[in-house]
Amino acid sequence: MKNILLIGCGYHARRIYVPHLMTLQNIKLSAIVDLISQKKIIEDYLTEKSINDVELLYTDNTEISDELSKKEVSNLDVLIKKYNISAAIISTEPLAHFKYAKWALERGLNILMDKPITTECDVSTDIKKAEKIYKDYLFLKNLYLNQLKTKNIAFILQAQRRHHDGFRKTRDLILEISKRTNCPVTSIQAFHSDGQWRFPKEIIEQSYHPYNQGYGKMSHSGYHSLDTAIWFAQSSILDREKKYNNYKVYSQVVRPVDFMLQIKPEDYVNLFPSIPKEDLISSFELKKMINEGIASSVTGELDAHTLIALRHSDLTITNISSHAIHNGFSQRNWISAKGRDLYKGNGRVRHESYTIEQGPFQCIIVNSFQSHEIFKSEINPISVGGEYHYDIHIFRNSTLFPDLKPYELITMNDIKAQVDLLYSRGHQEEARRNCLEEYISAIENNIPPNEQTSNFLDHELSTQILSAIYKSISSQTEVRGDIK
Repeated sequence: MKNILLIGCGYHARRIYVPHLMTLQNIKLSAIVDLISQKKIIEDYLTEKSINDVELLYTDNTEISDELSKKEVSNLDVLIKKYNISAAIISTEPLAHFKYAKWALERGLNILMDKPITTECDVSTDIKKAEKIYKDYLFLKNLYLNQLKTKNIAFILQAQRRHHDGFRKTRDLILEISKRTNCPVTSIQAFHSDGQWRFPKEIIEQSYHPYNQGYGKMSHSGYHSLDTAIWFAQSSILDREKKYNNYKVYSQVVRPVDFMLQIKPEDYVNLFPSIPKEDLISSFELKKMINEGIASSVTGELDAHTLIALRHSDLTITNISSHAIHNGFSQRNWISAKGRDLYKGNGRVRHESYTIEQGPFQCIIVNSFQSHEIFKSEINPISVGGEYHYDIHIFRNSTLFPDLKPYELITMNDIKAQVDLLYSRGHQEEARRNCLEEYISAIENNIPPNEQTSNFLDHELSTQILSAIYKSISSQTEVRGDIK
């Protein structure tokens, strides 16, 4: 029996981790750790699910720090000894990832951690904080490699597109042409929109995927599309002379002050005549609040548009344009978000696409578009607008390679014979379950890091580029660096 500690029992963990762990044999969710402020929410949830044999440990420490307090360390150490815990799932706010990952690595625990690996308060305005993202990665990498000298432990990042059947098929198509032509991916246009409409007061006060701590979209779901593009690109390099060894990055963002001019208070009044005036804040008022220190960290990026050149010496191999959008098409038409599911509800609609060029040999266009919140659409789940929509359009140079089709469309029906609508809704949730299952398998079968789909060590370049993006955002300049 493998005993697991869950650190952080928020929306994501309650939707994915806890329910699925309860279905697995030889796996025991022994304990849950969270903030004391979440006590009622967690205990009501466990009661609803008839889960009563999990020990709960709460902390009142909300300090943002790289270190756990002595009391927290002591309490956690007691738990792992009491239940012989060998694995930890870290599903906290990303500001707390580093300290829990450090503690778990030092104790040789197997780790599954949500993305991103780390972030920092005010990372979008402070270049030293931006640099710290990659420095923290290197620190954890050193701890992990030291542990691997004496025993094999899993350290997997929940970057679930790497476990998604459609994205894996897309990567296979890229590799097929790489092997035929030795041509890597030459350009990628990546687009991801969460379709979440945050109202002005929510931007200032909301603690879930916040903007009021100096970071935003790129430390939320923006990491997914960035990592996917880099994963595709890196996978296509088969020739050492084309291997990336340096980069250029330039990024522009939309911050809360910009958004509050895009949709002004009078626009909200026109759309929602009954909206309370105290819920409305103008761009000018927010600027004043930031300058006066009243809301100094309400600067997190809503949207981030980035140009990335992955290079070998002074030559560009792959160009990536990454468009990570939070303020996109939504189905919200209500004033208050109180009591709503902020993870998959409150009008959230996901749009995602990739255009992948492989020189003159192949173009792949991936479209994955929802039209409604999950559970609220009568559209066929596989069709455009459905929850499982994922289409791959493939264009290939069939005159050079007559055995290849000039055009082919692959849908989720072609990739996966049966979609599990009973477990969850939306194929990204199924991919998260796949990641959790691989994590358990890696522990039970002693699978080495290089055979894991989303091992921590595979995320170095994605983390380095994320750090560079924030450096560019904070400095408003192009950032260059060497790839380790």
